[in-house]
Order: sequence, then structure tokens, then C-alpha cells
Amino acid sequence: MREGYLTLATGDQKYVAMAANLAASVKTMDPTRRICLVHDIAAGPAAEHARFFDDLVFLDPDPRYPHVMNKLRLFRASPYERSMFVDADCLLVKRDVDRYWDHARRLFFCITGAPQRRGEWKGVRLEEIVAARALPYIVQMNAGVFFFDKSEAAARFFAEFEDFYQKEFETLAISNYRGANSHSFELYLGIFLGMKGLASALMPNFGNESWMVSTWRAPFCRFDIASGRSEIFKLGRFLFGLPVLPTSITRLSPTFAHFIGLKPRATYERLAGEFRRRAGGCA
Repeated sequence: MREGYLTLATGDQKYVAMAANLAASVKTMDPTRRICLVHDIAAGPAAEHARFFDDLVFLDPDPRYPHVMNKLRLFRASPYERSMFVDADCLLVKRDVDRYWDHARRLFFCITGAPQRRGEWKGVRLEEIVAARALPYIVQMNAGVFFFDKSEAAARFFAEFEDFYQKEFETLAISNYRGANSHSFELYLGIFLGMKGLASALMPNFGNESWMVSTWRAPFCRFDIASGRSEIFKLGRFLFGLPVLPTSITRLSPTFAHFIGLKPRATYERLAGEFRRRAGGCA
């Protein structure tokens, strides 16, 4: 199978229902490609959710990969030659996703993000990590959407990334993300991309050509499935680093809307219900 979407639902069963909403949005907005659910349910997902997926892959639970760190195992799990991974709390809200497939096909791995050398991220000071590891930069990103293929280059990338994670498991535990001594896939990936000098793996992501944008710190969102209209207004440039004192607002038009915490809840539930109806399921 040449191309398809991949999503992950492990641990709490609520993620399977969210993944089904994502699958329904894919069936509505890009019916030409398949979508696969990677899961850890021994008996398989319930039929009401499974019917939205073309492919199901069981991922044997492994304590070395807590929660989102299972993303490291997706290279081996994917049934597709080229995969676009999408977090379960995302929805495909525009029909222009081909432009991102076209761009990503030129690379073995692709994600949004920006090289950074200083600032705070995931509770760590980037300049300290850059200096300690002699890095050119760290890629700061939201790993809700990324692309990879099954080439030899991608196989080496994921093998080396996984080896880096296992070696750094203790030193890169952080304390402000899902509790004490937890791990952030994004922090590991950002450092690893800097180690490999892979700024070329970044997908342009701005304005009307935004592959994925989260609803975090977005005071206004508007989506219309029929017309494909997609708008998220993001706050930024906060005075004194305080989230209540923004000095800028930016309009973005994402192809994937990433509903962090499923907020705004009413918007997410309205879209999910409509996607399920259009995809032939029950809201």
C-alpha cells in the first residue's frame, strides 16, 4: 500500500473514539487514501470505531515506551510505503492536503517546526541543552502531524532516534509534562533533529499554507466542512511571558486542526459529529 494516514491510540480507550473522529474526517476530506489505527487493545477496538479505519495494527504494550513515546515505534508498525502520522485529537478540516503530500514525498521524514537556540520549552532551557550538547539548534515543534517513508534513510533515522531515546531515558525526563519524571516525544525529537542537522526536514507552516495548527491559545476558531473554510486566530508575543498579555494575533488556515485538550469543546464535537455523519457512521 503506497500512501496512508496513521494514528495512535494506546492506554485510555477515549483515544480510540477520538481516532475514529479523525478517521471520519479523513474519509470525508481525503477519501482517496487509507487510514490505519495503531492500538494496544488485545481484543481489537469496538466495531463502532473500527469501521472508520481501513487497516488496524496491534502494538504490543511495552513499558519502555510510555504513552506518546510509542510514536517511536510507528516506523515498524505502519503498513504504508509513505505515512502521514496524525494525532488522534486532530481533524482534517480542508481538502488541500495533497500539497503537503507533494512536498513531503521529496523527504524521508518531514514535520513542522523551527530551529531554536534559546528560550524555555517543555520546562527546560534550550540554551543550556544547546551548549551542553554542542548543537547548532533544537527544533521546536508540535509533533501532532509528521511524515515518513519506508526508505533505508528513514529506517536509519528511526533506528538512531530510538537508540538515542533509550540512552537518554533518564537524563531527559522532565517534570512539567504529564507529571514528574515523564517524557516528551517532542523534546527528544527536537534535540535529535538538531544533532543530525535536519532543518531541511521542516515543512513550511504559515498563513493559508498551514499543515497543522493547534487550538492552544486560540481565542477564535472557525471551520466549515462544506466549503473547506478553516481559520484559527493565535495569540503571541506575550509581555513578560504572561499568557494573559498578548501583543499580537495571527490568522492561520490549517489543513489539520489540532484540538489540544479537545478545546474548544463545542467546535470539536460539532465537527466530529458532522464528519461521522458524512462518513456513514453515527454521531
